[in-house]
Amino acid sequence: MSAQALADACAEIGYEIPRTVIANLENGRRASVEIADLLVLAKALKVPPIALLMPVGVAGSIEVLPGQEVSVWDAVTWFTAEVPLSEEPPEGTIEAKLYEFRLHAQVLSAARKAVEFADGTRRTLSMVRDPEQRAINVEMQEKLDDYARHQLTDLRAQRNAMRKEGLVPPALPEDLAYVDFHVDEKGDIYPLV
Repeated sequence: MSAQALADACAEIGYEIPRTVIANLENGRRASVEIADLLVLAKALKVPPIALLMPVGVAGSIEVLPGQEVSVWDAVTWFTAEVPLSEEPPEGTIEAKLYEFRLHAQVLSAARKAVEFADGTRRTLSMVRDPEQRAINVEMQEKLDDYARHQLTDLRAQRNAMRKEGLVPPALPEDLAYVDFHVDEKGDIYPLV
């Protein structure tokens, strides 16, 4: 993409970065960039902002601080405050908060897949005509439904744990919004708090 095409793409986003500024960044005449510029350039280039900061897949190491060179992957994980999910970060840290959001993303993904699989299987199994096979399918469907309910329970528990820590969980996809509601024995629906 040419400097002018990139400048035009930035303007389409609603944030103008002149072609001359882009050319100066490209050839090293400008050494710094504003955060807003970085975000808009990333959007215009259709890459995550980290790709403009770290040479992922291009170099083996990078100088993250003066005189401190580390592998590019270590630099990326430091920058994004990643902690392996097998290791919980210290309580009260930003790493702990980010850990909860990453855990939420994993639990949400598992719940969505379980619900989609159970629903898809239900539609397929309903077409079976053989009574013996139908009985086997009903038993299998019950197990799939139980698994989906278990995943949804885990999702609700994760969201409640986040709220208990003072965090605001991300919005749920529309098809799973009911996870944040409670239905009482009368059928009345209440938001979880």
